Amino acid sequence: MTKLKEKSAELKELKKTTWIMIAIHVVFFLFFLLITHWTPASGDDWVYAVGGRWNNPFVQAFHMYQTWSGRYLSELWGFLVAPHKRLWNVLNPLFFTAILFLLVFVSRRRGHDVMRTALAGFLMLSVSNHLRMQTYTWIMGTTYVLPLVLFLIQTVLLRWILLENRQIRFGLPILCILNLCIPLYMENAAALMLGSDLLVLLWLFFSDRRKLKPMAAVTVFALAGTLIILLSPGAALRMSGDNAAFGALSLTQKIAQNWPLFLEHAFTEHAWITGFVFFSFGLSYYQNRKRIGWIGWAMIALLAMGIVLQNGGLDLFLCIDIVLMTLAYEEDRKKKWFLIWMLLCALGADLVMLVSPIFDSRSGLYTVYLLILAALYNTDDLDLNKAGTAAAAVLFLAGMTFRMAGLYEIYHMVHLINVKRYSEIEYYRVRPDAGDAWLLAYPDESIHSANVQEGDDTHMYYFKEYYDLNQDLHLIFYYLEDYNATTIFGE
Repeated sequence: MTKLKEKSAELKELKKTTWIMIAIHVVFFLFFLLITHWTPASGDDWVYAVGGRWNNPFVQAFHMYQTWSGRYLSELWGFLVAPHKRLWNVLNPLFFTAILFLLVFVSRRRGHDVMRTALAGFLMLSVSNHLRMQTYTWIMGTTYVLPLVLFLIQTVLLRWILLENRQIRFGLPILCILNLCIPLYMENAAALMLGSDLLVLLWLFFSDRRKLKPMAAVTVFALAGTLIILLSPGAALRMSGDNAAFGALSLTQKIAQNWPLFLEHAFTEHAWITGFVFFSFGLSYYQNRKRIGWIGWAMIALLAMGIVLQNGGLDLFLCIDIVLMTLAYEEDRKKKWFLIWMLLCALGADLVMLVSPIFDSRSGLYTVYLLILAALYNTDDLDLNKAGTAAAAVLFLAGMTFRMAGLYEIYHMVHLINVKRYSEIEYYRVRPDAGDAWLLAYPDESIHSANVQEGDDTHMYYFKEYYDLNQDLHLIFYYLEDYNATTIFGE
């Protein structure tokens, strides 16, 4: 009878946990649904929306492969989806909810599910404004998000097949397709894919050579995708044209120019995320202080220093130290190699950008999310009692709610500006001979590329085409000293 009562209590607890996790995911989806709906098309969205209206998207994407970029699947996404913003309004929240689910699923160790879900949501909403604007609510920024979703799916499959020895039906063909497709979205996604596969091959060589052959076959597909994007005629033309000055630099000069950007986009822009990574590992070393000894105390002191100073160089040094500490002291074989793999992939995804002519915040998406995954994975393995886990869950839920409230204010303001700007656009659309057209600008740190700068002839042309404005109009984007309902609508 006692065992039956215990089992019944466990089932009730599991049911309760499941419903709380479902509720968090639903709220997360609805929140992204709202802010995505409120975000207008902007920047390159106009270019691809106009290009995809009356042309075959597949032909257009192939044309871009020949003349502009090797990112065939990213170009195809633009021509397929940018003309249909209502479709993106649904797809975007689905992608980010899928990322939340996959982060929670991949990082499960002891089963602190509610705490880990709340923590994942909080960290996802704690990225820098620049990364948020360039990937969270930008149609063409979704081309960075899609490879992340696919990479996390690959991570699940690799964990099942390699670490847990599961037999997954069609697992190998799915891995091959993923490894071919992911590189065709982005250059650093290609580097991440190929680099992660090579790390797995290296690990299998020393641990389980029976699985080397199928993994090598998977890696061949990643190599093929990487070669397709790197050997694009369009990418070569763009490098020799728009990026000729950067291409003329030596390797040392390229690295020197991009090194500060690497430290910024990988670490210092995301203080909450790097800080929590260090906190979780510091707590882990504290719980294992008797076994690790003085080195554990030294690492705790260094990690505390990293949280306080927020210095990019120190952050990189500490991430390398965490890898070495995991290699030397982690006793759980599966956890050891999975953590090392995640951290090395995180560092490599941004390090490859040192030789790129364009290194913006959005390029750091994979590094940031793999650091989040490492923090979640390590946190779920901490020795926390039920009360401590519940308290942490409440704290992270509060943090997630606070982040949502802050972003709600930003995107509600964007919505109000949309209403005003659309009325202004309609005014000038029916008055093509107005001469100067005054349009309300979106404030800095709100959304990406929504205002067209003087001299940006390409985006100026496509903005007018997108909104059916006379090309002879002179557009002037004006700013307000303060943005609220009263000032926006001039009441």
